[in-house]
Amino acid sequence: MLRPDFKRTLRLVRHLLSWRTRRELRRRPGHFAVATRRGVRHRIALTFAQFRHLRYLLKPHPAAAMILATSAAVGWTMMDAEPVGADASQVVRAAEQNRPAPPPLPEDSAMHLEGRVAMLLQIAMLQDASNRLDAIKSYTATFEKQERIDGELSDEQSMLLKLQHQPLNVYMKWEKGGDVGREILFPVAEDDPRLLVQLTKFGGRLPALKLEPSSTLAMSEARYPVTMAGVKEMTRMTLEIRQRDLKLGERVQVEMRDDRTFSGRPVYAYTVKYGSARDSEQYRKCILYIDKQLMIPVYGQNFTWPELVADADPGNLDATTLIEAYAYRDIKLEAQLDKNEFARTNPEYKFR
Repeated sequence: MLRPDFKRTLRLVRHLLSWRTRRELRRRPGHFAVATRRGVRHRIALTFAQFRHLRYLLKPHPAAAMILATSAAVGWTMMDAEPVGADASQVVRAAEQNRPAPPPLPEDSAMHLEGRVAMLLQIAMLQDASNRLDAIKSYTATFEKQERIDGELSDEQSMLLKLQHQPLNVYMKWEKGGDVGREILFPVAEDDPRLLVQLTKFGGRLPALKLEPSSTLAMSEARYPVTMAGVKEMTRMTLEIRQRDLKLGERVQVEMRDDRTFSGRPVYAYTVKYGSARDSEQYRKCILYIDKQLMIPVYGQNFTWPELVADADPGNLDATTLIEAYAYRDIKLEAQLDKNEFARTNPEYKFR
């Protein structure tokens, strides 16, 4: 038999371990289970309160419903019947139609190069022009020139030019300035390498002169002989000078702009300036235009040093130091010229 006090102790232990006791303990304030249950109930209650407020926001609104219905209708009408990418050409056309307009270019959008880059580009263009002209058999053009001879600057002269490269044949007729109506032909014949000149004095009744191309009389009104006439020789001479200038480095200034025009055609405009006469005895400044479409030189101006001109004006240096200017307009590189164009017996010519 257990002692009464021991029995009481055993009952107390059982009571402490019973479910009721544990439940009562969990119900007491401060117990972890009580705090957890209260937190969960609070969150659930808050969520249901939010839903109660949300139901007022979800009430149907007539204006909103109309906007939603209109948007759906517009989207349906604009929807393609075929899936995207079914026809690539349609995608490309749609992209091109919806392409935004490019922003306007600034007014000063011209190419402007200076220094060695401009020099190398000019040399490359001249070399390309030389190759182009080598492949051309003959051409016609309006040739204009103004030259300083024996210190005197001549008037501007314009003449019709017909030229064949191989073999070299040249015909010129003065149309403006100088001796209007004068004609020259080189050579006189296949077996006569002289220059034939028909003057207009005395009504052109004087017989034509036969001159050596480099004679004093033939060179009295020209800086270069007729054997150096044409765009090809102008290109060759300029190329040789620029290749020499390349060795001068910074002592020569070169500038290129592509926003210039000549005779209504766009050109690349080059300007070359020398630092001193030690770098270039004859030229102080050179200007050259290269036609953008034909890619050949069409205009050139060369200026000398003021010390070499008696009436040089420091305030108007370019106008008073010009020594030569050459221009080629209305060039027809596709002209097919036969032998009759360079024959003395051509009925259109006035040779006697």
